[in-house]
Amino acid sequence: MKLYKAEAVVLRARDYGEGDKLLTLYSREYGKIRAAAHGVSKPSSRKRGAVQPFTLARFLLRRGRELDSVSQCEGLEMFLPLREDLERIAYASYIAELVDAVTPEGEPNEPLFLLLLDALRLMPEGDPELLARAFEIRTTAFSGYRPVLESCVNCMGDAAGRIFFSPALGGVLCPGCRAADVEAVPCGKAVAEILKLMLRWRPSRLRQLKVDPAIKRELREVMHQYLKFHLDKDLKSSSFLNRFVLKKYE
Repeated sequence: MKLYKAEAVVLRARDYGEGDKLLTLYSREYGKIRAAAHGVSKPSSRKRGAVQPFTLARFLLRRGRELDSVSQCEGLEMFLPLREDLERIAYASYIAELVDAVTPEGEPNEPLFLLLLDALRLMPEGDPELLARAFEIRTTAFSGYRPVLESCVNCMGDAAGRIFFSPALGGVLCPGCRAADVEAVPCGKAVAEILKLMLRWRPSRLRQLKVDPAIKRELREVMHQYLKFHLDKDLKSSSFLNRFVLKKYE
């Protein structure tokens, strides 16, 4: 069928010709979709509000030979509170870029779609940095590369004491197996326990969690190195956060 419907979050919108935008959408039904929205940059366009980044909208799309196009769209949820704070906008941008980076086009992943909605709804509340860490670790689980946190990934023994995290091997290392990956990063036992907690808890429970700034730095470094290994790149919005937002934690 040439026309199809999708409920989707706008991950990205960039200029595409005169008055048009190229959208990256993440939908419940079809996963990631790239589509052209013609004329939406014009002040008179009724579609304009529904194609803003971090908007949940209902789309009617037309399949194209190379690129689909937006025939109709209706905004369902704008997540307005998160747009009132630069830090939270930065974290929302990071989460959206991460979803774009880890997902192929045309492969639905409803748990990831629902996690994205939860994150956008919860972003105005609580600690956005912890929400981002929870989003990262749960995204790895939903994408098929959840790290091993319960035992040493190399010898499968108890990971006690001062442990390490190996992005290449995919989990924590006990002190005796440190030599298995000389590039493994330090990872306190508390970091592994918090990551396991984030996998078990719904994101709405994170407001109960109080984490020392030093542990936050370790969490950030562990997840940054793990995602960088799997994506084979740094996300642009991650650099923005490191330069402009996270200075208050240093």
